[in-house]
Amino acid sequence: MPTQHVARAPMAHPFALVDHRIRHRLAGRSWPRLGVVLWILTTLVIAVIAIIQPHRCIAGIYRAAALAWMNGEPLYAPGLHGYLYFPTGALVYAPFLALPEPVASHLWRVALSVILFFSVRRYARLIDPRAASYAAGAILMLSAPAATIDLLRGQMTLLMFALLLHATVDLATGREQRGGLLLAAALFVKPLALVPALLVFATIPGARRGLAVGALGGFLLSFVHDDPIYVLGQWLAMTAKLTTAAAPDSGTWFDVGAALKTAGLLDPAATLFTLRAAAAVVCLALACLALRRLDPATAAITAMSLACCYLLLFNPRVEEGSYVMLAVLAAGAAVVEGERPDGGNRAALLALLCLALGTHMYGNTLYRPTAFWLKQVMAVGYVGFLVHVIMARRALIQRALASRPPSAPLSHTNGIG
Repeated sequence: MPTQHVARAPMAHPFALVDHRIRHRLAGRSWPRLGVVLWILTTLVIAVIAIIQPHRCIAGIYRAAALAWMNGEPLYAPGLHGYLYFPTGALVYAPFLALPEPVASHLWRVALSVILFFSVRRYARLIDPRAASYAAGAILMLSAPAATIDLLRGQMTLLMFALLLHATVDLATGREQRGGLLLAAALFVKPLALVPALLVFATIPGARRGLAVGALGGFLLSFVHDDPIYVLGQWLAMTAKLTTAAAPDSGTWFDVGAALKTAGLLDPAATLFTLRAAAAVVCLALACLALRRLDPATAAITAMSLACCYLLLFNPRVEEGSYVMLAVLAAGAAVVEGERPDGGNRAALLALLCLALGTHMYGNTLYRPTAFWLKQVMAVGYVGFLVHVIMARRALIQRALASRPPSAPLSHTNGIG
């Protein structure tokens, strides 16, 4: 009697099955709610700390600049410190002048928290449209520890990064010109956005017009002032100020140079110009390679991630709170890797990376021995992960969207609200 062959369905990996069931439950209720609750609690705790330690907030610098702009007074003081933004940055805080201090600074922090919250939600819809609430909750949960420093200080970096996230979504979904406009807006909020703006300008032709129009529009907007000569003078003063401030002083910084100097491997006076220039070339080459090898959405995310990592590692005045950018991006990658049957280890490592960026929250016993090198090591490690993504052609979004061929133009992607 002939042997009867019974067709069998391929056996699912046990981890994948369990992961699917857990994710289904978490996506419905627990995880999104927990992430949102943790983010709200973090914002509230920071608000209380800000009342006890009001000196920690730097919103006073933005307020002074906005008042100076309204009164036609100089924005820039001599030296390395003070107001280190474009003249247009003074307009950002102008609406808060209607409120007295310290109410204005407290609401400023809340505004930054809310703006970043909604940018994360939109980014989550890009990377995992079928379980966007789950993705947003996970990202908020993993990035909350790293966000505490800039929330406490009221740093404009949070607003800049929120705009960069929105620009990434637009670039990833075919809205290149709008993405360029948002990059220009981020640039006028904080000059550090020049790095991702230049990288996108060099690698994504469709964004160039929006970026150029936005840059010109932002510049012209600053001349809507009673004294255009004053405005021109402030732009000239800004050039001199930022040139002077580009040289780091003896303060505490968190770039790769600071880590090497702290370890005694570099002379304290070393500028690392050659290393920074070489890293910029490598970053550009990797971004170009990503656009050739990856699906359009992953390529856009990778390019923005490379730009943020470059800022963290090679900006000689990078502050510790700026690592919230890496925490959000790595958390998003952890969510995507966690969906794959073979991605459990990567997801766990990426989640640990995010939590390591918040060591300042875990007490001095852990923080002090790692303060000057751990975050830089995490950034280098994430660059290594991005190289793996490029070479292995992995997607940084849920596979349903990543299945498009890499050659498909960005304008052919599905819109994400």
